[in-house]
Amino acid sequence: MISLRSAEAADVEGIAAIVQDVWEQDVLRAVCRAQIEDDASALWVAAEDGQVAGFVSAFLTVAGDRRRWEIDLIAVRPASQDQGLGTRLIRRACEAGQARTVSLTRALIRVENVPSQKAFENASFATDGRRHGLFVWPPEPGEKTHSYTGPVDLLPVDTLTYRGLWIEGLTSVPAEEQRRAVTAARLIVATQGRLNAGAVIPADEESRLAQDLRDQARLHDEYHWFERKDENVKRET
Repeated sequence: MISLRSAEAADVEGIAAIVQDVWEQDVLRAVCRAQIEDDASALWVAAEDGQVAGFVSAFLTVAGDRRRWEIDLIAVRPASQDQGLGTRLIRRACEAGQARTVSLTRALIRVENVPSQKAFENASFATDGRRHGLFVWPPEPGEKTHSYTGPVDLLPVDTLTYRGLWIEGLTSVPAEEQRRAVTAARLIVATQGRLNAGAVIPADEESRLAQDLRDQARLHDEYHWFERKDENVKRET
């Protein structure tokens, strides 16, 4: 029988093996251990016969007065797929978010990742179908200060496979403010040894992004935002 529980330090290698099997990526083990201990994140595993069969990772982001619960990574080992385990893990992650008094639970899913989309839909998530491009900028070391105060949110994030910085609200401000924000973000990334700075921008708003910033960025992929539409999530065991 497969049971769901909070991850423990002993589960890190099992999680790493699944990430390698599913995505051929390496886990940042220090981040994985930190998510186990940090109250601003949650890491749950599905365990079967002492082995990790799947996991889900989620963490809190705060932008202004908005507290969001980000369901970041979810994976199930090939031998345990097609049993609804992904949906069970998502529901458990949602419960963890409710305990942290968040106003929104969401997940960013690639447009072509239909199996993941179905798992989230089964867990009471929905999307408006709007396409979003993920634009990423590399680090840019410099002598200037990396402090930034302005209407754009710069949010450093640590996930199980990525240390970066999210830029939010970029296309809602004029071009000059966009440049200030991206310059600061790239400098923060360089100073903190992060991979890159990224902004998720709706496809119908890409024309609002300053052309020079578009030229400097790489379009990583296209995504849908999925948000939970049902606050009453059945508890899974």
